Amino acid sequence: MSRPTAQSASPDAVIAVGDRFEDFLVNRGTVPVSDLLARLRSGDVPEGLAVGIGQGLSDEQLAEIRALTDRLGPAVTVAKPGVPERAQQRLTHKHDAKNVLIGPVGQTGEHRFAADLVLDQHVEVLEDHLTGQHIPAITLLEAARQFWTVVTEQFYVTGPDRTRFVIGSVGSTFHSFVFPLAATLQYELLELTRTPVGPVFKCRISIHHGDTLASVIDAEYRVIPEQFSVKQEKIAARQAVVAELTRLRDQAAPAMSGDRAA
Repeated sequence: MSRPTAQSASPDAVIAVGDRFEDFLVNRGTVPVSDLLARLRSGDVPEGLAVGIGQGLSDEQLAEIRALTDRLGPAVTVAKPGVPERAQQRLTHKHDAKNVLIGPVGQTGEHRFAADLVLDQHVEVLEDHLTGQHIPAITLLEAARQFWTVVTEQFYVTGPDRTRFVIGSVGSTFHSFVFPLAATLQYELLELTRTPVGPVFKCRISIHHGDTLASVIDAEYRVIPEQFSVKQEKIAARQAVVAELTRLRDQAAPAMSGDRAA
C-alpha cells in the first residue's frame, strides 16, 4: 500500500500548514497553505469543509483565508479557535512583524496568562534551521521570551518610561515534539520581587500541544529603566574593552622582547 499523502486526505477536514514544512506535510489530512488558498480562490472545495490552521502561515495568508472562508461560508468553516492573529509587535520587542511568534495574551487567573503559538514559516528562528517534522526548540524558547515580555509589559510594568529586560537565568525541559499544529503557551508568575533598580520576575511557561504538555521553561528576569540600563552597559563595555586591550598588550610584550634579544 502506498504511503498516504496530503492529497489523499479526507475531503471534509484539512489542516493548513506552511509550505516549508515539507516533511510534516506527508501526514494524511495536512495541506500546504498555498494549495488550500488556490482551492479557496477557485471555489473548488467540498461542501462542509472544515479547515484547521496550523503553523507557518504569514499574516497575508491568514488574512486571505479569513476573507475567503467568510465569502464561502457556510460551505467552508475554520475550526476553533479560528484564524489566529499576532500579538502587538511593540510588546514583543521585534522590529519585523513576521518575527512575532505568539498571539494576543489573555489572563486566565491570578498571575496566570495564555497565548497561542502563531508562527510565520519565514520567522528568523526557522529561516535557517528546520530539520524533520517538528518545530525546533530554539523557536519555542524565543516564543517563551516574547510571551513573558508581553505579559510583563501588558499587565505588570505599564508606565510611560522606557524599560529593558535583563535575563538572569533560563531553564528548559522538553517532554515531546511540538509539530506545526495549533499550540498554546501558559504563563505562571512564581515570584515578583521589587528592588531599587526594577522588579525581578520568576515565571514558568508551559507549552501545550493539544492536551499534551510539550515543554516547560523557567525564567528569571529583571525589568530596569532604560536610562539606567544604558549607563550600566556603557560602563561594562568600557571595562571589557580595557581588559581586552590589556590582554593584547600583555600577549605582545614577550614577542617584542624576543625581537630585541635577537
